[in-house]
Amino acid sequence: MMNSLRLVRSTHAGVGDVDVRMMQRAILLARSAALAGEVPIAAVIYRGDEVIAEAANTREREADPTGHAEIVAIREAGRKLGEWRLEGCSMAVTLEPCPMCAGAAVNARIAKLVYGATDPKAGACETLYKIPGDERLNHRCEMHGGVLSNQCVELLRAFFRERRAEQKRAKEAARAADAARDTRSSLPTDSSTNTTRRSA
Repeated sequence: MMNSLRLVRSTHAGVGDVDVRMMQRAILLARSAALAGEVPIAAVIYRGDEVIAEAANTREREADPTGHAEIVAIREAGRKLGEWRLEGCSMAVTLEPCPMCAGAAVNARIAKLVYGATDPKAGACETLYKIPGDERLNHRCEMHGGVLSNQCVELLRAFFRERRAEQKRAKEAARAADAARDTRSSLPTDSSTNTTRRSA
């Protein structure tokens, strides 16, 4: 997958070229998730330029409300490293983590958290809450938002645009089916026609 990534230089202070490449990798994973019917969000956990774990959303496939990309990737990274402390690891995720995922990043001791699009409805890094940077907690993550945000936002917009179109097509098909049933039910049956003929 990394061979298909085009090098994009970082323009964010504190964000290196490796961070940008990992975000590009997450975007590719998110696109694959969209094709599988999942909301296109993905996360990559890495140490230096080594990928430790990566995942996309699995909520629909697994019917798991905790199946967010960050949670799945953190679990996989812990299994791969053989420990729950992911010290020295960074995580790139296409959408600003929610409270659950931001808390998981803190508990996993993620060193740096890089995300793409902000989430006005559930963002818990800087938008609604600032969990990874909360000084009251026993660990804080270095945070950088807005990395390749345009690509991340467009992924989500395209996905929900297509979902709305599918829902509209489904409603139109249901209305057409209802109309066809109503038409059939209003037609005279053979028995009623025969009765009419006999009485005549």
